[in-house]
Amino acid sequence: MMNKLVLFLHGYGANGSDLLGLKDYINDKNGKILFESPNAPEPCPINYFGYQWFDLIERTPQEIYKGLIKSFISLDTIIKDLKNKHKVNFKDLVLVGFSQGAMLASYYGLKTKNNLAGIISLSGGLPNSILNELKEINVNQNYLIFHGRSDSVVPYERSEQLTQYLNNKKITNELIIQEDHDHGISEEAIENMKVKINQWL
Repeated sequence: MMNKLVLFLHGYGANGSDLLGLKDYINDKNGKILFESPNAPEPCPINYFGYQWFDLIERTPQEIYKGLIKSFISLDTIIKDLKNKHKVNFKDLVLVGFSQGAMLASYYGLKTKNNLAGIISLSGGLPNSILNELKEINVNQNYLIFHGRSDSVVPYERSEQLTQYLNNKKITNELIIQEDHDHGISEEAIENMKVKINQWL
C-alpha cells in the first residue's frame, strides 16, 4: 500500500509530464511512494500544449504575489483530493517544484496550516517584497532550495532571499547555489533531491 506522496509542480508553460521522469531517480525500495505530477489549472497563453499556475505576463513581484494567493487554492484542492483518495497524511507528503512550481511550493509551505514532510524548490525562490508581506506563516516545515548562479530566467538572489527569510524565522532549510548553472535541473540538484526525499520519507 502506497502511503507516501511526492507531488511535482511543473514550471510555467510546461505540463505534468515535464517533471514526472524525476521519480526514476528516487529510491522507493518498499514501493510506498506515490508520484503525482498534475497539470496546472490554467492553459498557458504562450504555449498551446502548456499550463500555468498563474499569469506571468509582467513577471513583477506584484503579479507573482497575486498569482500565488490565487494558485494556493488550486494546489490546496489538488493536495486534499490526493490525500483523501490515497489515504496519505500531510506529514508524508513532499512537494517538489521547478521555477513557477517552486515559487508555489515555497509559498504553500509557508501558508498552509499543515506540516509536510518537506518542500524542494528548484530554480524558484521568492523575493523579499513578497516574503515581507506574509503573515501567520507555518514555521514547522523543511526546505531544500536549489538554484543556479547563472540562472537567466529567475534570479538566484530570490532563493538567497527565501533562505534568509527562513533562517530569520528559524525554519529548517538548506540552500545550494550551483556555479555556472542556468535555469534547469542539474545532476547535483537531482542527487540532493533524492537524498532529502529519502530522509524525509
